[in-house]
Amino acid sequence: MLVNCLSVPNPVSYLVCYGIKDVENRTWRTDFRGTLYIHSAGRLSFRGMPDFSRFPMPVMHEFDAVMAQIQQLEQESSFIGFVENGVTVMLQNEEKQPLSALNEYALLSDVYHHYRSGDEGPFFYAGAIIGSVELSDIVNNSHSPWAEAGKFHWILTNPVRFKIPLTNIPDKSGIWKHEL
Repeated sequence: MLVNCLSVPNPVSYLVCYGIKDVENRTWRTDFRGTLYIHSAGRLSFRGMPDFSRFPMPVMHEFDAVMAQIQQLEQESSFIGFVENGVTVMLQNEEKQPLSALNEYALLSDVYHHYRSGDEGPFFYAGAIIGSVELSDIVNNSHSPWAEAGKFHWILTNPVRFKIPLTNIPDKSGIWKHEL
């Protein structure tokens, strides 16, 4: 089966496949609409969480703030410590959260569990097709926090992250075809 692919830098490609990043900024437009397989381009990220501080991700920022508070409490404590398994990642009022928060939490939870598993393999693969999205429209006036001024805003919907990525696929530019 021949599929249409788009290379997105790693680890931002994962934000796309988790539905956190709903706009891809490009300097060009296309008439193509439909399923795009997302190729994670760049370098591997082996352990832990990369620095997402410059991205508009409220769940991640709240998690970072809480972890900083816990670390400060632990440093100030004389007798009380926080065991390694004492920090639990959970989303408050899950049924009331928007889909974007649920997707962001899914990414955070997956990374947290991968990190705790001690698996030395990469979590953020590069040179791999890691999921798919629908390219539903291209505009230049998106209100998404991911939209950059002066760029075409590719509107991405229906994100899917593959449990097993398709690896060893070189980077290419533009929308390109790959045989699955």
